[in-house]
Amino acid sequence: MALVTIPWVRRILRWPVALWLVILGTTLLIRFPVKFLLEPPYLMDLEVFQTVAQRVTNGQGTLLYEPTGSQQMMFKYAPAWAFLIAPLAWMSSHLAAILWAALTVACLLTTCWIADRLARLAGLLPPASLAIPAVLILVRPITSEFLLGQTNLLWGGLMAGFVFFDVTRRPWRAALCLALAVSLKAPAALFLVFFALSRRWGILGQTLAALLVINGFAAALLDPAQPFSLFHAWGATLLSSGVDRAFEIGNQSLLALCGRLLRRDGFGLNVLALSEGAVAAVAGSLLLLLFLSVCVPRRHPSPSAQRTIMDDALLNVLIVLASPTCWVATYSALLFPVVVALALLSKRPQVTWTHAGLAASAAAAGLLSLMTHAKFWRAIGIPRIKGESYVYLVLMILPLFGLALFTYLWLLRREPPGSGV
Repeated sequence: MALVTIPWVRRILRWPVALWLVILGTTLLIRFPVKFLLEPPYLMDLEVFQTVAQRVTNGQGTLLYEPTGSQQMMFKYAPAWAFLIAPLAWMSSHLAAILWAALTVACLLTTCWIADRLARLAGLLPPASLAIPAVLILVRPITSEFLLGQTNLLWGGLMAGFVFFDVTRRPWRAALCLALAVSLKAPAALFLVFFALSRRWGILGQTLAALLVINGFAAALLDPAQPFSLFHAWGATLLSSGVDRAFEIGNQSLLALCGRLLRRDGFGLNVLALSEGAVAAVAGSLLLLLFLSVCVPRRHPSPSAQRTIMDDALLNVLIVLASPTCWVATYSALLFPVVVALALLSKRPQVTWTHAGLAASAAAAGLLSLMTHAKFWRAIGIPRIKGESYVYLVLMILPLFGLALFTYLWLLRREPPGSGV
């Protein structure tokens, strides 16, 4: 606190949000797109997108969900996204990597800006520099996102955009953002269930209509003879990849966490030895309880902006945890709820540190963020577990971080530090 009283520090902290985002964006542009310009990278997921884009431009839409480089490398998004990534077909891998990284930087900055606006709409008045600690907390997933060429920051940005348009009462824009998010990553459909339970029939109907229009139109263009076959193939791809890769070491989903604790997988961390079906039942029950904790008590038909933002931040955490194949990079989609959590903490920090549950969950989230780095484990003398050097994957640090973040937001939702709920 004494540091804040130093005049030059106070002047820096008064810099506007835009300036902090410029600093953050410049740093990321140098670290990724500029570095990619000098040293061509191999972005594994981007290679899949380019292959799919070539199929679209070559009139091979019926092959959209066929494997690309290997049986596990497949396009897993709804048909609409095949058209949106079609320009990749006309680029070299090097140029595509540079542009994709630049677009990812833009998604990250846009999400931070939207999250800051949402925090201010909720009456939290966060520090202008809040994007910096938010990115540092998620730096391990965000780095993985850039190095693989994935779409999780885009997914998180669409979810943040949905919340912003929903709170500012622009329902069709909100519905389009959510429809695109569901088309990109199916677990976002959890919001549709939430709307039904909350009796928000308007936004539910608009989102379903947007989903049908954008994907129906895309499917009809890709496979005019049998457009519905693409939806069947999409569903089959999601189902098969979820089952086949549910318990891989890199999978950091809630299901995988339950698997590490409840089934024999060779790491010796399990307290029970259940079948995979029983583990899935436990994980599904836990997810249901967490979901119902957001839904109950039933929301007022016209909740305040702060209540809506906090509910949606909680659901944003859940859709990441609920993803059956949830990798390290997937957690970069938590940028919006992390900014909300930091804004809540900065509003009245004494509320957090004098409440046992809030203090424990906030401290746990901070420590778990540190534990995603290999240097942490080397520093405490645990470089490997059962021969595996990715200690944080073995110990399921990221899903534990997600649960700690969910707990912190849920407790503050019950006793918010600001007015408006």
